[in-house]
Amino acid sequence: MSKIRAIIFDCYSTLIDIKTNEQKDDIFNYLALYLQYYGVKTDAGQLRSDIDLKREQHLKSEDEPYPEVDLEVIFSDILKENGLNSPFLAESCCKLFRLLSLERFQLFPDSLPVLEDMRKSKYPLAVVSDAQKVFCPEEGEILGIRQFFRFFILSTDFGFRKPDSRLFTIACTLLGIPPSDVVYIGNDPETDVKGAQETGMKAILLNRKKRGGNTEPKPDFYATDLWQAWRWIKDNS
Repeated sequence: MSKIRAIIFDCYSTLIDIKTNEQKDDIFNYLALYLQYYGVKTDAGQLRSDIDLKREQHLKSEDEPYPEVDLEVIFSDILKENGLNSPFLAESCCKLFRLLSLERFQLFPDSLPVLEDMRKSKYPLAVVSDAQKVFCPEEGEILGIRQFFRFFILSTDFGFRKPDSRLFTIACTLLGIPPSDVVYIGNDPETDVKGAQETGMKAILLNRKKRGGNTEPKPDFYATDLWQAWRWIKDNS
């Protein structure tokens, strides 16, 4: 087995402990009210319907096996239909949507210490995540982890999601290290393990809740926390 020379992470539910509820009525009540300040004629029900419709339209228009939807584009389209061409307002709607949907937002206890140890050991680090570019990098800054990563590869920058191997290939290319010498750490076998292994990378499945060990596709290593993953990486470097 090739030695591991670089480490790529999933972001949410791997490094960031997050819980969201994007169906809460308050999200659409407050967003509709916010837009009314700018003259948009809408209400909570209409806004919810518009967002769902735009999301469906964008998914159908993408010629991708794993299409991604950019929330900022959706809000921009809704604003333009109401006579507003305002990138700032589209961005602020996305961030307000995110803020109102959050129910838990914090790092896992092992995230910072493991990242610090990896940096001390001179491993190049990157993130590959299905995430909204309008707020993911800022959330990394808020929680103090953005500093550790050379690159954030986000699905909304490209229009397709994991397990599309192109996202993983892009990260390896930017790091300048072949996939065979890279390990990916994520919490989802269908997107993280499959995507990484199909690219030629090794994959660690992070199973923090310790639920069943028989998953498909099978990872190169199962870990119940980042310290366990980090020990395996050092043993294979």
